Amino acid sequence: MTTPTTPPLFSVVPPGLFAPLASANRERYWELLCRLFEQFFGPDAPLPPSTGFQRREITGALENYLLTDDPWVDEGEEGDVPGASLVDRANGIYERFRSTGWLRQERVGAREMVSMMPAVSQFLSTLVEFAEHGPTFVSAKVRSIELQLQQVVDGKAGGDALDEAADQARRLLVSLSSMSLKVRDLMPELSRSETTAQFARQWFERYVSSFFVGDYADLHKADHPLARRGAILSMALQIEGTDLRDTLLGWYREHLTAGDAERAELRLQRSLRRLHELERIDEYLGRLDEDIRQANRRALAFLDYRLRAPDKLDVLLRRACRGVLQAPEDDLRLPVAPGALMDDSQLRPPRRKPQPIPRSANAVQQPTPEQLARLSLLRRMKRARLVTPEDMARYVGRHLSHGAADSSQLEVTSIEDLRAYQILLTLALRSHRIGGLRRDDPLGRLLRGFRVELIDAGECADNGYLRAPRFAIHRLKKSA
Repeated sequence: MTTPTTPPLFSVVPPGLFAPLASANRERYWELLCRLFEQFFGPDAPLPPSTGFQRREITGALENYLLTDDPWVDEGEEGDVPGASLVDRANGIYERFRSTGWLRQERVGAREMVSMMPAVSQFLSTLVEFAEHGPTFVSAKVRSIELQLQQVVDGKAGGDALDEAADQARRLLVSLSSMSLKVRDLMPELSRSETTAQFARQWFERYVSSFFVGDYADLHKADHPLARRGAILSMALQIEGTDLRDTLLGWYREHLTAGDAERAELRLQRSLRRLHELERIDEYLGRLDEDIRQANRRALAFLDYRLRAPDKLDVLLRRACRGVLQAPEDDLRLPVAPGALMDDSQLRPPRRKPQPIPRSANAVQQPTPEQLARLSLLRRMKRARLVTPEDMARYVGRHLSHGAADSSQLEVTSIEDLRAYQILLTLALRSHRIGGLRRDDPLGRLLRGFRVELIDAGECADNGYLRAPRFAIHRLKKSA
């Protein structure tokens, strides 16, 4: 029984749809389905008639497939009746596809017409796309999300573009999270290679070129996803905090929920929540980097072992064993002197730990009151100039009463406030450069619950202590 949050699958597709793909001949059924989809029902096929194809066309295509390639497993299923003719076997396969819901048969006059339901066709297209899935290109997906959101913010698109951007963001995170598992599962499979050449060839063909994130080498350059994440989150906040939200809510209510305001609100919140999840993309990339480093170390260790180990070691061991079995008894004597091989007199004496050198303690000299005062003053000076995440949170929290604050509104009443202002200015300048704020920037740990944006790099503002470019602080909303 499905819960309210579980999408109903079998109310969309026929219940027995997976039966052919779960049998012993699943690979044969899958190949036949792909061929039928490519020739008759897929996007690359000619436009099908509105009433469908005649049954004889479908069974004739199945006969041609069976005639050219037919390694079926004898399990008593349809399509594999012992002694059956080619026509009977093609009809049996057709009936299995029809009974499980892959094909739909209707009578039009005196003819039996065959078609594929839209839901089944879309499901088969998704399976083919999944089977042909190649390396992920993160930058292209992030760029597509940003362009669609920009059209929504500019008023050139509605909730359909917002939904598509949110779905792409979710698929991107799912792809990055599953990539680590794929990297870890690939190494045991490659380690079973029989030769070093086979391992190296599979490593570079499957792991480096076609299995990996396609633009992994460019993720840390100017166009990496972290550089565009801030713009996407800013547009998502703009949608939430302006009248554009009411416009999109009306679009959802009119086009998707048949006037139900509550369902439209939930649908809009789901799309915005998925966009806010892009804040976690650096966590997925960090974990992927670590898995890749471990995979590289294991691959290098495996290659080093294969190159250093003697070639055909098992052959050499078998040859040595055969030589021992066939050698005369005198040739097998050990070249040792007479006497006991194991004796306590021949053992190495125990290692004696040398006595430690006696050390004399240094004379302790008590500091003078002036030295203590200077040391205390030095500590207070260092503490006043040190800004911890807690200090930054207190300073920013005093000014983010409305969710955003301009640099001209930031008060500077102490050395601590001035240091916090300087760090916020540094973060704004670094986030404005090409590539944005780097993940390994030590100041990035101070950004907790807010972000800093440079307003104008040319216009300077004066707060009485510094003349610097203006910047703004925005509070980040937590995703539901």
